[in-house]
Amino acid sequence: MLDDNMEHTKTSFSLALRGLGVFIFAVVLTLATRSLFAQSSSSQPAARPSDVLGLAFVGHQVSDLERSIKFFEAIDFKVVEGPGAWTVDKELNKLGNTPGAESRTATMKVQSSVSDVPFALLLRQYRGIAHQDWSKLTSWNLLASHIDMTVDGNVSTLLDKLEALNMLVMPEVQGLPNPRRQDGFRRFAFIQDPDGLTLEYFSKLIPKPGDPPAASMVSNSSATSANMDRLGKQAGFNHYATNIIDPAKAQDFYGKVLGGDYAPLEGRLGAAQVMLNGWFPQAATNNNVRIELGLFAVNAGKTPPPINFQDINANYAGFQVSNIDTAYARAKAHSAITVSEGGIIDYHNGRAALIRDPDVGGYIMLWEPAR
Repeated sequence: MLDDNMEHTKTSFSLALRGLGVFIFAVVLTLATRSLFAQSSSSQPAARPSDVLGLAFVGHQVSDLERSIKFFEAIDFKVVEGPGAWTVDKELNKLGNTPGAESRTATMKVQSSVSDVPFALLLRQYRGIAHQDWSKLTSWNLLASHIDMTVDGNVSTLLDKLEALNMLVMPEVQGLPNPRRQDGFRRFAFIQDPDGLTLEYFSKLIPKPGDPPAASMVSNSSATSANMDRLGKQAGFNHYATNIIDPAKAQDFYGKVLGGDYAPLEGRLGAAQVMLNGWFPQAATNNNVRIELGLFAVNAGKTPPPINFQDINANYAGFQVSNIDTAYARAKAHSAITVSEGGIIDYHNGRAALIRDPDVGGYIMLWEPAR
């Protein structure tokens, strides 16, 4: 949620808020603490694993599928599949180790901020199996997640729309400024879906006639505050985030196993909040989206809550792979925890495995579609 080294760049937003009425392109860490982030410049990491094609979708478990669809439709997601009738999906139950559960799924898509290929969000509701409600998790809790969206123009327009539909919830975000009303042009805001998933919205300014062309931007870990592509080329999905405990372990896993392009950790730790950003291809494109690993000092010494895959507000990142055997073997060699029954399973005309990362147990789906 808060990027390191100006990658998510909210720190200066808070400073600009005082008396200026506009936000500089940066982000606040907290109102009470100062950022200790250091800029880093690094060479590109080792070649990405050739069997990982990129981040393909994000999954989110919900309590009321129709209500969730209405919410996401209000923020420009479109239903492309489902929702179907309640069913005992044996393959899905093997994937999530949820024997006997009934479920319904809807696949929604939204424009990507980095490519012309829409990004997918899978909404799923379970019944007939014990499940817990984690909708009250805060955005900084372990195993909480958020997604980031770029929007054109004033973010207040989005807030007004959701409020008119009685769908606006604006959560606290670790002390960051998130007032309902703000004078002048609003550059960012945080909202929440009906089941506790935080969405952060950042405005992409619309160029005025006669403005000079935008400076060249970069989407990789060696990008600096001067050339980092924070918002992408257009409105749409920008990144997925999850919170961590051990930055070395988490970044090693997301980098070496899943191909994330993360900058070295040296000089980037020690603040109340540190956001480690890795660039991953958006599956089926040559463009990069991000996965943000959030390290919050308030989580030191804590253990992750016992969130099961079928629980409300359980979330996961879906990676498309070309060879699930090698990708899964590499994940296991890096201490991934297997969830799916028997490891790799036949899944919806392809093959899949559900794993948890070795740091906090964040859910990750490896998916090899049918050829």
